[in-house]
Amino acid sequence: MRARALGRLDPVRTHHVDGSALVVTSRDEVSRRRAASAHVAAAVIRALSFLALGLWAGPAPAQGNFSQQPGFAHHYAAHPRRTTPATDDERMLLQRHRPRLWLPAGHVGPIDFYGDYIANGTLLSADGRVQPNPVERTLLNRLKNDPQAVFTHRPCSGCAQPRAVVFGRVDNAPVPMGNGSERQFTFLTYHVVFRHSGVPAGLAALQAWPMRLVADLDDWHQLDHYTAATVVLDESQRPLALMLQQHNALRTHLFGEAIDGQRVQWPADGRVPIDVAVRSNELFPHRAGRQERRAVRFVDADALAWLIGFGTKPWFASMDITDPAREVDYELDFLPPDDAFYSFAGYLGERRALPGRDGPPGADYNTWPTLKPLGLQLLSGYWREGDRGDFERLVPLLRSERDPSHAARAQAGEFAAALRRLGR
Repeated sequence: MRARALGRLDPVRTHHVDGSALVVTSRDEVSRRRAASAHVAAAVIRALSFLALGLWAGPAPAQGNFSQQPGFAHHYAAHPRRTTPATDDERMLLQRHRPRLWLPAGHVGPIDFYGDYIANGTLLSADGRVQPNPVERTLLNRLKNDPQAVFTHRPCSGCAQPRAVVFGRVDNAPVPMGNGSERQFTFLTYHVVFRHSGVPAGLAALQAWPMRLVADLDDWHQLDHYTAATVVLDESQRPLALMLQQHNALRTHLFGEAIDGQRVQWPADGRVPIDVAVRSNELFPHRAGRQERRAVRFVDADALAWLIGFGTKPWFASMDITDPAREVDYELDFLPPDDAFYSFAGYLGERRALPGRDGPPGADYNTWPTLKPLGLQLLSGYWREGDRGDFERLVPLLRSERDPSHAARAQAGEFAAALRRLGR
């Protein structure tokens, strides 16, 4: 009976048999349901995408550009930027200790900021006026104090591969040692420049796939110039530490102490080897073969607990991958610290709609204003994997304080004790 009834049903309608009931649905209704399902699926994908984007990119500051965070203006008013490049003696010191850079296979490598990146693109002032092309250093510096100025890079498809240029500078700064004492150290900082920055190559599939639907994971934002390595020297110009910028934080390694069971030793040739991570360009101490390095977008209490080894992995955490295949040659150049490369208040890359994908300001805006003193940057990144004392000093402070400089100062005594143990 059912078969005969089904045989006489209208061929332009879709029919479903549910037990003894016959449910008749028009094709228009099916189309509407499918469209509604597709809409819901798209909404879910968008939500997941923006969740993933927010977790890795983080919310944009309420003031817009990170250069406008409260505290920067006060810091640079009290500590004006130097207006001259490195002296001849400082250049010799920078040349002597310039790092050796190792790239993974297939990595295009660093570029020349002015000769390749800035020379190919468009610069807009705050009023939306297009500035003369090609953009060059003098013009960029003319607009360096404009927080709404935007430079958008347009890669030159027919140009030869640029020679890499790394910018070196020398700073001298006091470092707290606890109990009100301090020491004066020399900081040799080398900024490596990449055309764009990607997200960590070890990002979990559940995090990565929705992001791929709305963004290029290799070109997360234009320009990567926070990739900096700093060699720290003591009062006698003996090497003490290596400080590396990794995502939105810094990490300090004392020469002679261990990282993952291997000691970081000062090399005989005076040039510390450094690995560039796949896709994200983050810098890590050199180690042969494929390595997974823990990565977080910001170091808060939960993130630091996981990094040290006393906490579970946060959702937003990931792995940077290093797999050094070739050493890259580069030219060392010297800019005054007030140059636009360091001090540009606007956007040195394309403005993009999704959070965290705008181009960055100048390289000096690398951390929170309260951590701008180099001594506090050195201490803020000093912790050791598996060290219970570091965990107990730092994590409670990070959970209770909004000012990260408190956690940095908590490590001053331990940092001084570590130097004494190493005979420094």
